Amino acid sequence: MGKLANGSAVQYYYVEEVAGAVPVTPAWKPIRFVSAGLTPNINQIDTAEMNQSRQRPPSRGGTYSVAGDIAVELSFASFDDLIQAAMQGTWTANVLKIGKVERSFAILERHTDIGVDYCYHGCRVSKMAISSPLNAKVGVTFSMMGTKAEKYTVPVGSTYVAATATDTMTTTNLALTEGGVAVAYATEWSVDLDNGMEALFALGSREAFDISNGVAVVSGSMSAYLVDPVLWDKVLDETSTSHAIEFTEGADSYTLELPRVRYTQGQKQTSGPGAIIPQYTVSAGYDDVLATTMMITRTGV
Repeated sequence: MGKLANGSAVQYYYVEEVAGAVPVTPAWKPIRFVSAGLTPNINQIDTAEMNQSRQRPPSRGGTYSVAGDIAVELSFASFDDLIQAAMQGTWTANVLKIGKVERSFAILERHTDIGVDYCYHGCRVSKMAISSPLNAKVGVTFSMMGTKAEKYTVPVGSTYVAATATDTMTTTNLALTEGGVAVAYATEWSVDLDNGMEALFALGSREAFDISNGVAVVSGSMSAYLVDPVLWDKVLDETSTSHAIEFTEGADSYTLELPRVRYTQGQKQTSGPGAIIPQYTVSAGYDDVLATTMMITRTGV
């Protein structure tokens, strides 16, 4: 029996593709990850042929696309390329808005203990989820969708960029505002960006032909102690409001703004003598003034 592969020996890198292909001499950038798992999502082909045994042969593998999540803890300047790809915008003067610039990556998975490499091609960031639970690290999950998976030989001339050394950001160092007013009594806040992507297939090939783009939909949630009627009244009255949250570590920060928000659901339950903590479901929409549904500003570059 050979050596067992261990998670502690796995390394993930990415490089932006050029015209849908890995550059000739790629400069691989590392991904500081908590968990990652890209895999071919294979459609099965079964026969409908009748036979006397009342049993069927094994399924055949049909078309497939690459899918999986890369979960990270937010740290400054570590994931700006992937955040930009999720937003499909371009960092301009350290400001990023939702756009329609599609970027694809090759993601390299290295099992350094057994000396095996895999590469996932044509990968787009189909979804991005940012979570800030109480007393925790700020988490980001990049949901990837790609076209092809293969065992890989790293090109001669490849280089490897050093990982950032910035500290991970925590939810004890953030500031949340709602409708322009500071909210110091929230217990959870999260946002999800879904680009509505779909794998496309063509005759004569198992791997995905391409990945189609869709409409960017931004939603989220918030939990906060019931200290006054302001937030709950906005649920009842369907009042338009805004959210802004600033994640800070030292002199570095990311400020995420949702300029046009409504609460589509609210849950307020009294289940004991303790604090009442309503939960709010957030729907964000396009804002004409900022010309975006979501905007991220970085400070410290």
